[in-house]
Amino acid sequence: MIEGFASTFGKISSIHTNVLFLLGLILFAGAMGGKIFQKLKIPQVVGYIIAGIIFGRSGLNIINKDIIEALIPFNYFALGLIGFMIGGELKKEVFQRYGKQLIIILLAEGLAAFFIVFLLVGLLGSLVLGGGVYYWALGLLLGAIASATAPAATTDVLWEYKTKGPLTTTVLGIVALDDGLALLLFAFASSIAPSMLGVHSSLLSAIGKPIYEIGLGILVGVIFGFMLIKILRKYAEKEKILVFSLCSILFALGVALIMEIDMLLAAMTMGIVLVNYESRLSKEVFNLTFGFATPFYILFFFLVGAKFDLQVTSLSVIFIAILYVLGRTFGKMAGAYLGAKYSGAPVTVMKYLPYCLFSQAGVAIGLSILASQIFPGQIGNSIIVIVTLTTFIVQIIGPPCVKYAVVKAQEAGLNITEDDVLRKTTIGQIIDKDPPCVNDNIQLKDILKIFSNSKYHNYPVVDAEKRLKGVITFESIRQSYAHAEAGNIILAHDIMEPVITRKISINSSLLEAGEIMNKYGIDYLSIVDERSVLLGFVEKRVIESFVSIKLIEIEQKIASMA
Repeated sequence: MIEGFASTFGKISSIHTNVLFLLGLILFAGAMGGKIFQKLKIPQVVGYIIAGIIFGRSGLNIINKDIIEALIPFNYFALGLIGFMIGGELKKEVFQRYGKQLIIILLAEGLAAFFIVFLLVGLLGSLVLGGGVYYWALGLLLGAIASATAPAATTDVLWEYKTKGPLTTTVLGIVALDDGLALLLFAFASSIAPSMLGVHSSLLSAIGKPIYEIGLGILVGVIFGFMLIKILRKYAEKEKILVFSLCSILFALGVALIMEIDMLLAAMTMGIVLVNYESRLSKEVFNLTFGFATPFYILFFFLVGAKFDLQVTSLSVIFIAILYVLGRTFGKMAGAYLGAKYSGAPVTVMKYLPYCLFSQAGVAIGLSILASQIFPGQIGNSIIVIVTLTTFIVQIIGPPCVKYAVVKAQEAGLNITEDDVLRKTTIGQIIDKDPPCVNDNIQLKDILKIFSNSKYHNYPVVDAEKRLKGVITFESIRQSYAHAEAGNIILAHDIMEPVITRKISINSSLLEAGEIMNKYGIDYLSIVDERSVLLGFVEKRVIESFVSIKLIEIEQKIASMA
């Protein structure tokens, strides 16, 4: 049976051209993995990665090496979307308020990781494994790579838990700027390592390439960012906004690939340009892009897991990988803590930022590939294996640590919109279960007394058994004034309006309540049981007031954190 199962999936994996089936499999398996882990209170990104491992090279091998390479363009696109969204968070107000703090923390955590990995790998590698200067050179290169922090897994957790506050702002700023620091440190390391190994290498080439990547990455992002702004100012329809935004991102990524520069930096710069030079339209752009991007996030992290291959490891590589993970983790945590402390960051940033910088992926892997090109042979191959192996480890432990940090910092659930409040709040939480009612047989003059003594604009009309019969509105009262002289004759039953009856319970969300009100053009909603007995009453203005107060409270809480 097992052989038959393996044979069936072996045939499926050989159908390389059936991209639609493979994409469907990846998205379904990734989404199910994410949902399972979410129910276990673990960030769903971990589920995406685990699903990739199961179906990838270390598991069933359905998504094999050839398929992973064939899907690289989708991976690039996902990375571009992530970079673009991160750029959208970096408004000029953030740099004005946190700029100095971000730079101090960035240098502290990046340089601490660099030096500690360098010392650990160099010292313990040469003492335990022998090889002397080889492990010092390896430590120098791995230290530079250790300074990089991957934004993808980190920001996915921030978005999943809708975080907002000083910790979130700091994390987004750090992961956006870390690329540049890692490239500069790698330029320094790759200019010194050759002389340590007795290999001749061009100093100009080692330093020039990272500067070229950073400079042109920013330039490409600026050009396509302003091009997008110009297009959006002419075509502001919702469907056009999404299409032109995605086209611009794809063009920028394509140009970055052609020029062999950092795609993530180009995409981030696009987002920064858009949010700072077209703040009105940028909200719509980022909302639409965020809604569109989820399948690509699943694909990206699924392939992270699928790439992992246990067969390429050896004891010496595992030993160095352990040193790398320990050194990088301690360096990031200690550097982030000290940087936050000496930059005057809020207490929550100082306490919890160290848990948010573990993940690494794209830039670290890219630098490991570059190292293998500059240093062909044992050291280059070792770096690729070590970085690949440790990337998998930190991508697994990173997201839960980010979740822990934002929950402890009380920033989870603060980045919410009006729709989020409406969706999460039930009618039962704000409904008036004992509203002032109008009996269907009372006179007009008594109805006017009820109106004058209450805050409501609409009043449910009920019979003796409190069964809903209709609703009296301001318009009903206005029209009744024409018959004021007949106040002793006109009864509530005569002027009430027919009630809109729709099956909605007190457990329904305010979003559902609002949709019914908008559909029927009413500004109230009556909740009844199966016998039409009135259970409660709510007006649209009460809902609007509740939402406004909730959003103001959240903004005040965020302001108090800073």
